[in-house]
Amino acid sequence: MSAKTASLEGRIRQHWEQLSSHEQRLADVLLAAPGQLAMNTATELAHSAGVSKATTTRFFRHLGYESYEAARRQARDMQSSGSPLYLQAAPSASPLDSIMQQHLEKEIANLVNSYRTLESSQLQDAVSAIARARRVVVMGWRHSQTIAQLIYRDLIHVHPDIRLLPRPGDSLAEHLASLNEQDVVICVGLRRRMPALEAAMNALAERQVPMLYLADVLSGKPARHAQWVVRCHTDSSLIFDSTAALSGICNLLCSLVAREMGKASNDYLAQVEALHQSLDELE
Repeated sequence: MSAKTASLEGRIRQHWEQLSSHEQRLADVLLAAPGQLAMNTATELAHSAGVSKATTTRFFRHLGYESYEAARRQARDMQSSGSPLYLQAAPSASPLDSIMQQHLEKEIANLVNSYRTLESSQLQDAVSAIARARRVVVMGWRHSQTIAQLIYRDLIHVHPDIRLLPRPGDSLAEHLASLNEQDVVICVGLRRRMPALEAAMNALAERQVPMLYLADVLSGKPARHAQWVVRCHTDSSLIFDSTAALSGICNLLCSLVAREMGKASNDYLAQVEALHQSLDELE
């Protein structure tokens, strides 16, 4: 990584020994919560670290930034990308009750705003396509796979052919090769997406496989490959992105698929339940 693209924390570690004691004090404040850089002016940051504004200016020049604003732009880019390190706030003296209330209000806002932006006609088209699909594949990487697993876990009760990708030890090609326009792939792509997602969606588009894409509000380049796109609000008052709206919409999606399939889904679920009992799998 070049000096111009190195992260703030990487530059601090690289130049630590050359920093003055006052600059090291400022570095400690930023390493604890580098997201402060995106939100505060140079004067505000200097005040929080107990150093002068001149020290702050010298500090960023020593780290190789052209200016304070250049460093601030990089920090904002890191926040937009969803880096938990840059999303966490500076240590706060707020009481826990206040933190809990702020978190609850943010979760509710995410749910409300996500449901308000749902397009019923688009949702109905996606539900109908999933219900009549020969095979449904649910795909996601990293934390996106956690959401993909929620969908898979519900749909496996009502649809006879559901797959979850990626699978350990397999290549994507081994699974994507058999898919065509009779199938549907549900792609989950929350921010900090892996390049493999867009590569897979591009390959699926070339094979004319219909895709539903579940993402955050900044859905990114993969959205251009999907027939249907659902964007969820994921902002949080704390360090990690919220998944409350995603979970709710996934529940809605899977429930609507079961409703659309009608008797077929009920008959299949009855077979699953009968096997649960005969195999003595559940309490």
